[in-house]
Amino acid sequence: PSKHLILKSAHPSPLSAHKGFFGNKHFSKCNDFLKERRIIPITWEI
Repeated sequence: PSKHLILKSAHPSPLSAHKGFFGNKHFSKCNDFLKERRIIPITWEI
């Protein structure tokens, strides 16, 4: 398995967020990637 995960999306600025940032699920995809490698997932809440 790869040691790297590359996620691509539009910049999350108010002017372009509707073009692909919202709903891309990058945070859950990142945590799924970590869990598959038995790494503790990130808590993204502020």
